[in-house]
Formats: sequence, structure tokens, C-alpha cells
Amino acid sequence: MNEASRNPAATRLPRNLLGLLGAFLIASLVAGICAAGLIVPAASISGLVSKKTIDAFDALPSDLEETPLLERSKLLAADGSVITTWYDENRDPVPLTKISESMQHAIVAIEDERFYEHGAVDPKGLIRALAVNKVSGGVAQGASTLTQQLVKNQLKENAYAKGDKTALEAAQVQSTARKVKEMRLAAALEKKLSKDQILEKYLNIAWFGGQIDGIQAAAKYYFNTTAAKLTVPQSALLAGMVQSPLQYNPVSKAKAALTRRNTVLDKMLQQKYIDQATHDKAVASKLNPDITPTYAGCANAGTKGYFCDYVYNLITKSNDFKALGKTESERELALERGGYTIKTTLDPKVLDAAWKSVKKRIPPNDKSNVATATVTVQPGTGKVLSMIQNKHYSTKKGQSNTTVNYSVDYKYGGSAGFQTGSTFKPVTLATWLKAGKSLNASIDATKGTLPFSAFKSCGSPLAGTSYTFQNSADGEGEGPTTVWKATADSINGAYVRMESQLDLCDIQDMAAALGMHRAQAVPDPCIAGNLSKKNPKMTTKIPECVPSVTLGIADQSPLTMANAYATFAASGKYCNPIVVTSIKDRNGKAVDIPKADCKQTVDANVANTTTLGLSHIWQGTGAGLGGLGAQPSSAKTGTTNDSQDTWFVGYTPQLATAVWVGPETVNGKRPAMNSITIGGKYYSSVFGASIGGPIWLDVMKSALKDKPVEKFPEGDSKLTTTPSTSVPDVAGKSPDDAKAVLEAAGFQVTAANDPVQSDQPAGTVAYTDPKDKADTGSTITLYISSGQGDGGNQGDGQGNGQGGGQGNGNGQGNGGGNGGRGN
Repeated sequence: MNEASRNPAATRLPRNLLGLLGAFLIASLVAGICAAGLIVPAASISGLVSKKTIDAFDALPSDLEETPLLERSKLLAADGSVITTWYDENRDPVPLTKISESMQHAIVAIEDERFYEHGAVDPKGLIRALAVNKVSGGVAQGASTLTQQLVKNQLKENAYAKGDKTALEAAQVQSTARKVKEMRLAAALEKKLSKDQILEKYLNIAWFGGQIDGIQAAAKYYFNTTAAKLTVPQSALLAGMVQSPLQYNPVSKAKAALTRRNTVLDKMLQQKYIDQATHDKAVASKLNPDITPTYAGCANAGTKGYFCDYVYNLITKSNDFKALGKTESERELALERGGYTIKTTLDPKVLDAAWKSVKKRIPPNDKSNVATATVTVQPGTGKVLSMIQNKHYSTKKGQSNTTVNYSVDYKYGGSAGFQTGSTFKPVTLATWLKAGKSLNASIDATKGTLPFSAFKSCGSPLAGTSYTFQNSADGEGEGPTTVWKATADSINGAYVRMESQLDLCDIQDMAAALGMHRAQAVPDPCIAGNLSKKNPKMTTKIPECVPSVTLGIADQSPLTMANAYATFAASGKYCNPIVVTSIKDRNGKAVDIPKADCKQTVDANVANTTTLGLSHIWQGTGAGLGGLGAQPSSAKTGTTNDSQDTWFVGYTPQLATAVWVGPETVNGKRPAMNSITIGGKYYSSVFGASIGGPIWLDVMKSALKDKPVEKFPEGDSKLTTTPSTSVPDVAGKSPDDAKAVLEAAGFQVTAANDPVQSDQPAGTVAYTDPKDKADTGSTITLYISSGQGDGGNQGDGQGNGQGGGQGNGNGQGNGGGNGGRGN
């Protein structure tokens, strides 16, 4: 801050100096000062003005600090269309070549008719004003040239931009000292700039009422046109307003505005800027204002409001945009005053399709109080193409309005996130495949209870009692099935047992590789005693100490989920989600912005095989949806307890979209979505495919319309083979001993109900089915000997229990596997 800003008194001139300057002003006027540059010839002031007076004038500051004008910033969609603007002063500077000649002529005619003839000061005008004020006893006012007015406006602009109230008052006070200071600065300015340059600056700084600053904004607001297209009567009206925008407002003061406009037209005729016919036609015309406000902020962005809100919060709250300012408040001011042009990733066509779908399925004012949000991300680039929810972005009260952005994290204007349910299972699947396990491996899908010690975290068994897990419906998911089928049918029992064969820290690492994190920091449950501390350690990481993590108990945002699935679609290449592709300052210079920073975080074979594993949803939990026809796609449904949160997240090689559907909080609670009517349709229970699935299809079909079909890369054949393991010979052992041996080999074990004839001792194992080899992890059936006969009925043990239900050997296969839908 300069000395004047720190100490306003430092700028005050001594009273005797002001007297000298006042005397100089009067004497100079009488002497007929040479207007160009206020240079006073010695001969013309001899005997009238002392050298001391001239020296005092010369001692005044001559360099006008030109703080850049406050300009509005524009937020653009990917196609260049305007989403919204942010401004403190609604100004859009344009060169003089883009301002109509009629506007240039009108402002000169009414404000400074000798503009092109005199210098910085018009002596004749000052003499007249001085004479009038001398008679009235007032302070010398009026007669300011356009250059002087520009100086005054620039001083006011400088003070306002700095928040210097003292300087702002000084720039407007009615005093001879202020006028003399303006003259000195104007004289210096005219030496630096041409008349056209001064006129251009003046028209861009002039105030036209409210927050309308500069001729371009005025043309847009009052006539819905540009400065270049202003007509003669329009130009005359705006030029007339400059003297007093409130007094000559064409809406609230139409009669006064009309009179003032015609006065300007008379001046233009007198000075031969227009001919008589043009004058008469303009005078006869009506004012015809076409008020077109340029709204500021995301509340005026319509359906783009939530995307806009995320961009604003991201820029202002993230240090990744420090090029616009070191602090949040500095970045806010930069957006409101800096004149930046911000281009984003938003695809209006995708957003429009998403909006139509969400409001159709769940209208904004639906009595169910159920909300939905959807986000679409481009795999391999991180570009967020769409972000919408079935609400209006508004601070107004009412069920259909909210400014909470359900699609993003809490710190960027979002909610605390939502439990993801079974849409988290692909993380466990990818971890399973990374461990070298197969998509076609057999796994027990039965609901049950496992001790905490059955789960590992960073190599150590979990401490605790036991974990009981259910499948979606009683009786579903009993017995063994393949991992692939368990994925399609979303069977909890299978995924919990898969989790027990992995390390929870590895699952956490895979989630991090996909960019998954909680939408809001919570006390870390994995630090002993942390939850009971007064100031617990907070974290946004997916927990590595909770057996239910595979069922999606961590609250995440739709943006996070869409981007995680986009990583699978991009063969394991993770990109930071981005919404801004470029920022240019008022001079068109690019500003540093964060990049997507794409990198391989998941092995391509693992990612591609995970995609293959998710491709059977259309024969599983999404069977009733039909898919995308010839376009390959993979997806996962998710439903939490009591259907409080339901999801449908899926992707093609080109796009990844996440859809969340859930009830809003009512009286501090979120009700279940059971026995509920939503959008005029009754649901006994809402699942991921119930509402989220149709919305997903609407968005994807519209976005992919007329796009060429693209295929996913092939999965790794090593990760899709059906693994087999030798079955230990347990004939003659007790059932308990045999079970222990077989489980140690990685098999599940069950026993047939009826004993069989065998030469083994009664009560011991006669034989197993399968006998020699079986699918790794599959179920082995023990047949108990009755102690009679030679075992002639013994099967050859080649039955496969892969969910088909019938073995393909002579013995009985162990299958079933029609697992229940998972949470």
C-alpha cells in the first residue's frame, strides 16, 4: 500500500498551497491558457501568475495510476456457450472499433463538444462555469472535459478496487483542490494517449446505473444488443444517461429520459454528426428499452447451476488454483473483478438429457422427498461432462430447491456423501483379480457369520467378535457359485467370503488407486480409542478394519464413483476429475490450472478383467433394463439397508455415469424407500435398477447417440480360467478330521444326509465328491460310510459345482448358486 493509502492526511495539500492553486486556476482561465497540456506561455501569464503558483501546480502528481478496470468473469461450457458470469461491476470492455460511431458522436456532443479541439482542459468552458458559480456562491463544478471525467472515474475505480474509502471520498468531494488535481492528471494523460484512446477508455469506464458499467454492458442491458450495433436514438439515450443514470433511467424515469435523449439528438444535429432527416426520425421514435439483465452467480445458471457451483467452489477453495490468488477471498475477488474467461468440460447435450430424465423419474417437487443425482465422466481424460440433480439450484424455500450439491464432496458445496452399497464390490473384485484369483473361481454364497479373526488387515487378523452378513432375500445365494455369477447377482455372502481371502489393506489400496474416498472426513475407526477422543483424528480414507467395507458402508459422492468406474473403463488409467480446461485473463493470456494428471494406477489386465466381470449385469440385477444394445457396457447396482441409498454406476469405453437415488433428510432422519410412491409409481422396495438404472440408460443412450460402437479390451485369460485343486484323500477319516483337511486345502465342505455302503468303518468318510480334482474353493461333499458293502455306489467324483446344480461326472455335482441380490 502506498503512503497515501496508509495515511490519507499525507495527500492533503496545505491551505496556502490550495489558495495558490485556486489563484492559479482563476488567473490561468482569465489568461486563456493553452488547452493542450495546460502549458502556460510565459508571456500570457506575465504579471498575472507568479512563478511560485506555477511551481505549486507542477508539484502535483502527474502520473495517473491506472488500476485495471473491474471486469466480469465468464464461465463457459465446452461448446463456448455462457453458463454464467461473476462480477462486482458488470463490465465487458471493448475497443473503440467495436463501438458504433453514433455512440461516439453522441457522447462527445453532449459531454464535451470541443473534445477534439481543446487539450485536457477547456478554458472557455471553465470560464463560463466559474462565472456562474461565482454568482451562485458555489464551488466550481461542470465544464469538465471527457479527459477530466476519465481521470475522476479512474481515481474512483482505483480507490474502490483497493477498498480505500478515504481515497474514494476524496475522488468525489466538491472542491477546487480536487478539480485542480484532475486537471494536472488530465494534462499528463493527454500527452500519453490519443483522443480516440481517451474516448475508448471513457466509454468503457462510464457508469450507466446499477451495476451496469461500460458501454458494452449498457447496450446489452438496456437494448439487448452490442455497443457496435447501437442505433442513433439508442446511442443518444445512453449518452444522455451518463450525467445522471438514475434521473434519466428509461424505465423508471421514461419522460425525463425521453427529453434528455432528444436534447442529445439536438446537440448531434447542431454539431453536424447527423442530418435533419436522421434527427427527426430519431426524435419521433419511442424509447423502446429491452431490459436484458446479465445475472451473476450460479443461481442464474439454470440447470447448469450445480455444475457452476462446483466450479466456483473448486476454484475458490482449492489451492490448485492459486494462480488466481493465494487465499480463498483473493480468488473470490479475482472471479468477480478479474475479467477471466473460464472454459469448462460441461457438455450441454449430456446435461440436458440427464435433466430431462431425472425430472421425469422424480419431479423436483415430488411428494416422496426422494432425490437423485447423476454425474458423467469421460474415461481417460477425467473430464466431467455433466452434473445434475432433480432439484433447482436456488436459495428459495421449498422442496424443489436446494443449493446442496449432492454430486460432490462436502468441502466443495456437497453433502456428506452416501453409502455406496454393492457398487463398492468391484473394488473387492479388482483386488481379488490382482491377487491372481480367477473370475471363474468357486465361492460359497451362503449368508452366515464369520469371526473377525477370519479377516486380515495389513497382515494381521482383525480383533473383535464376529460379523454376520445377509443376502438380499432369504434362501438366495445358498451354496457355491462363481465369482462372476456372484458379481452379476450381487451376492453378499460370496463377496464377504472373497474379502476373507484377501487383505483389507489391499482393498483400501485398490480403492485409493481408483480415487475413492469419503465425501467428508470422519473420525478414523481404525485407530484404537479414536472414536471416543474429544478431538479424534479425522480421515477420508476407505476403512481397512471393517469387514462390511466390501458392502459399501463408506459414504462417497456420485462424482467419486463415476470417476472410479471411469478408471476401469480406461484400462486402469486414473485421471483426476477436471471441470476446467482453460482460464484466460482479460488480455487473453493463459493462467496455470490443475491438470488431470492421468496415470496407470490399476494393472490393465486387472482393470479389463474387472470390466468383463461387470459385463453380465444385464443377465443379473439389471436383467430387466436391456442394456445399450450393440454398444458393450459394464455396470453395477447398489442398494443399502432399507433402500436408503440406491445406485446404478456403469460405463462404456467412451463414458462413465453414476446415478444415486435416495430420500432426503426429514426431521433429522432419512426414511426407508419401502412401500413408497415415487414419481407416481409405487415401489414395494427400491433397488439400484429400479430408478437409477433407467436414468442411467437415458443419459447414456442420449450421450452415445450417433457415436460409433466401441469395444472394451479383452480380459486376461489367466484370470478367467476355472482353477482346480487336488482333493485330499480323506477316506476313513472322521467327518470332523476330513472337514479340517479339506478346508485347509481351500475347499468348502458339506455332508450328504444319508449314509452309503462302503468298506470303510461305519461313521467315517466313505468317499468325497468330487474325488480327485475340483474347482478351487468349491464345495466338497462328504459321504459317510454305513459300514456295509464295498462302496460300489461310489461316484468317480468329477462333478463341477459352478452354479449349474448338476455335476458332469457319475457322482452328484454340488451347485445351485442362484444367489440373492446384494446390498
